[in-house]
Amino acid sequence: MSGDKNQCSEPEWQARVDLAAFFRLVANYGWDDLLLAHISLRLQDEAGYLVNPFGLLFREITASSLLKVNHQGEKLQPSEFDISPEANVIHGGLLQGRSDINCVAHVHTVAGTAVSSKAEGLKNISQQSMIVCSSLAYHDYEGIVLDPGEGPGLVADLADKKHMILRNHGLLVVGPNVSSTFQNLYNLQRACEMQVAAEAGGGELISITPEALAKTGQIFARMGNKQSSRDFLWEAKMRELRETQPDFER
Repeated sequence: MSGDKNQCSEPEWQARVDLAAFFRLVANYGWDDLLLAHISLRLQDEAGYLVNPFGLLFREITASSLLKVNHQGEKLQPSEFDISPEANVIHGGLLQGRSDINCVAHVHTVAGTAVSSKAEGLKNISQQSMIVCSSLAYHDYEGIVLDPGEGPGLVADLADKKHMILRNHGLLVVGPNVSSTFQNLYNLQRACEMQVAAEAGGGELISITPEALAKTGQIFARMGNKQSSRDFLWEAKMRELRETQPDFER
């Protein structure tokens, strides 16, 4: 184990618990991909981040098994596992390039990769797509992400967005914390699933009008000022995991 609870600060241990929960949720939804894909979380007040060890399935990951690495991908604590070769190009690059984000998730779901392989990308045809379309970026495929030189291009293409479709590859989302990043991934993945299902049915698809999009944006803006400080969704998902997979907090 790379992060013993007794040797971690309280903020780091909470970060580990939240990130381990994210991995379990991704596995439960079937969004994982064997040993591939990765999720990271910046460690506050430290020049490093937490990420999954290459060698553990998402459903096996616990708070203490997460790797602690610097922005060059070098381990800061002992572990029998290493970071996957491509993970630091994506996560190290984005966490260094965007000071406003703390969590990055990248997956290769079937629906997400299917949409990423379409020239028109994500179509704005559902409520879920409407949630993500105003903050959606694209990055062209350059081969397996092993070249550190691709990192700056990812940062430039993402710009100030929260959701990104990696052409011919998969999905990537970012956020200020684990909960918001999970919700961003959920919405982008669901939008892709809905598009694939709609296209499979044949017939002409109905796009959401700019007027409906603008009206909804105004409603969300007003609602944002009235939202509770409590994160009810994340609290609910944590209760779910503590009932069904309590070992994630080990």
